[in-house]
Amino acid sequence: MKKYWIKRIIKYGILGLILVWATIFIYDYGRKSYEDYVNRHENDIEWIEENIQFVEDYKIGDNIFVVEMPDTLDISHDLYREVVQKKIDQLLIDNYRISSPLILYDPFLEDEGSVNIYFHTGEKYKFEYYVTTDSIATDEDLIYQRMLDADGNDSLVTKHYYTLTGFVPGKRNNLLIRILDQNDEIVQSENFILNIPES
Repeated sequence: MKKYWIKRIIKYGILGLILVWATIFIYDYGRKSYEDYVNRHENDIEWIEENIQFVEDYKIGDNIFVVEMPDTLDISHDLYREVVQKKIDQLLIDNYRISSPLILYDPFLEDEGSVNIYFHTGEKYKFEYYVTTDSIATDEDLIYQRMLDADGNDSLVTKHYYTLTGFVPGKRNNLLIRILDQNDEIVQSENFILNIPES
């Protein structure tokens, strides 16, 4: 009876080892095949454009989008920027407003403490923002960061396309934005919560 159980244990032990080995082999073969597939398309612009996308990341916040692409894709930074900018231009066909702007988390993979924000206004306005990880009871004492043109003057525009910095990774960040008229009167303000991922 003991021999029977010993034979059975050895038999199932060997069978278990074969299954573990087969699983590892299939996983490695599948991963290598996928990597080869991605590498074959590294210079295929159409394939790259189809495989770099913006997807909503609910962990960061409502209506916050991040770039999604194959992990093993190895392309130049210039080509990556070109493809991402083309994707952004396609998204901007829609009319985003200050109350529901297009917000992209670090789309160009340059600053993990930044977001890009895009929206349009019917008239020319100035834009200011404030980022904090603290709770905000009132915004009266806050010092907003105003967006300026290339000459250092207030930027009065209808197309508001900005890179906002100062977000703290691993924290809940409050983003306050507002537009002002030429007399610095506040026209509209909005508040967004972003949970910026840790580096």
